[in-house]
Amino acid sequence: MPAKTEAHEALTALVGEWTGTEELAASAWAPATSAKATASYREALAGFAVVQEYAQTREDGGHLLGHNVFTVDPATQETLWYGFDSYGFPPGEPARGGWREGTLHLEKHTARGVARHRLTPHDDVLTHEIDVRMIDAAEFTPFLRARYTRTQ
Repeated sequence: MPAKTEAHEALTALVGEWTGTEELAASAWAPATSAKATASYREALAGFAVVQEYAQTREDGGHLLGHNVFTVDPATQETLWYGFDSYGFPPGEPARGGWREGTLHLEKHTARGVARHRLTPHDDVLTHEIDVRMIDAAEFTPFLRARYTRTQ
């Protein structure tokens, strides 16, 4: 039987209820904007996964919903992030990465480009930064800067 590892235990730092603000750069899907968001992370599958429910409301009233599953690849010990959202793109391959100095670094490759996520839980604050490199771009650019506080 598989056993939980340090990589599984590290994911518990995300568990809780979070609310905060986000600054989003312009993208192919929407203009630059600010948003308010909530995220609920809970342990699932006897601690082998953490499931997140996410809801974002942008300044213009637009919404983005997400259902995300974080787990660990037993062969590599990499953290995996499978994401589903209301934009409707199929999740394809998960984002992959790991923890470095208290920050979860994940990289997601799609036909549209590459996204680099950095999630840093510290006490009752969670920051999430995303940089993207679209398929026709040479460099990564900031896409999201978010700060959430724990409500539970």
